[in-house]
Amino acid sequence: MKDSDCESFRAQHKSLVRVIDAILVSVSETSNFLRQGDSSGQVGSTNRFGDHQLKIDVKADDIIFSNLRACGAVATASSEEKPEELDLEGHGFSVAFDPLDGSSIVGANFAVGAIFGIWDGPGLLGRTGAQQVAAAYAVYGPRTSVVLARPGATGGLTVDELSLRDGEWSVSRHGIRLGEKKVFAPANLRAAADNKAYADFVSACIADKYTLRYTGGFVPDINHIMAKGGGLFVNPASTSAPAKLRLLYECAPLALIVEAAGGASSNGKESILSMQIDSLDRRTAITLGSQDEVARSEHCLQV
Repeated sequence: MKDSDCESFRAQHKSLVRVIDAILVSVSETSNFLRQGDSSGQVGSTNRFGDHQLKIDVKADDIIFSNLRACGAVATASSEEKPEELDLEGHGFSVAFDPLDGSSIVGANFAVGAIFGIWDGPGLLGRTGAQQVAAAYAVYGPRTSVVLARPGATGGLTVDELSLRDGEWSVSRHGIRLGEKKVFAPANLRAAADNKAYADFVSACIADKYTLRYTGGFVPDINHIMAKGGGLFVNPASTSAPAKLRLLYECAPLALIVEAAGGASSNGKESILSMQIDSLDRRTAITLGSQDEVARSEHCLQV
């Protein structure tokens, strides 16, 4: 990080800064690769979860693992493309990440992203999202940016946006906070077919003249909420449309960022940050965003 506002943080958290810098380098390299041309073709393989892999999935995964290993401050890392706890031979932190969130919409030239959660010490299983020391997501859109929740001077968390310009990162927004906005991103809408609570909630949002903002990518939908200062993302489940989003690689890091900005998260019963990561493949229904909107929507997840 190059901005002068980051210098005090650097002095206090040198090892964590090395991890964050490795993530920023990875995002920059991935951004360059995405803009080189068609990288959306399948490589003819699947990951251990059975997801079909695109060239960019594999490339982004390789870029991030390489930089995390090189920084020397990561003991353990795991990704959606390599869902196992891998020893990176460093000391300090463990990192879980989704190297390319929204890869299915790359072909439509939509914005896509990446998600990172950072825990202190080795190992990821048995942790909770609340134990993260930092989390970040990257957005690859008309510009490349990273939203980062990290320890602040007061001991809490601050949420900043960093933007990449001319090969350098700088803080473009400091201290992001969420209020209440009538903006709605209804994911897994197929669940409304046999989840009446969700169907009724969607109808109520339409009747209340909510603005619909849904891209089909978790990161760009959450980023819209962060950029506009409020709103709601909800991804429930039903018998025919089960939960797809993974707690470790996607939900826990984004929940930390949203809650650090004054928002809320829920699985219908508790904060996403309270859920134990008892499996690398644990999945959950989720609602994220402004506090009042999450409170209004969490009943949709109780099926």
